[in-house]
Amino acid sequence: MKELQRKQKMRRIMYSIPLLVILLIFTFFLARGAVRVMVKERESSKRASVLKEKAATLVVREQELQGNIVRLQTEEGVKSEIREKFSATEEGEYVAIILDDRKVSTSTDPSLWPWYKKLWVAIMGDK
Repeated sequence: MKELQRKQKMRRIMYSIPLLVILLIFTFFLARGAVRVMVKERESSKRASVLKEKAATLVVREQELQGNIVRLQTEEGVKSEIREKFSATEEGEYVAIILDDRKVSTSTDPSLWPWYKKLWVAIMGDK
């Protein structure tokens, strides 16, 4: 009988409202911590992928620069770089500038006017 009373007392304590509220609050904080850890894990995986991409682009850039260094160690490479940067020529060479035949558009062409300008000309007349 005492054993049964002890079990019932224990059940009343376990299922009491204050204890259930305390357990609910405890569960809430545990769940909140788990969610925060999951969010941080996702952010860190995104950052890791971004850093991997940056590392790959830096490796490619390093290879390009190494190729440029090798090219600049030759005399032809130095000459071509000087020609590129400073538009320089050697003795006996001439620079030829080739222009495309393009139609030069003018601002007086009515087909290029904005709609409000066309409206103004239609109302006020062409002056």
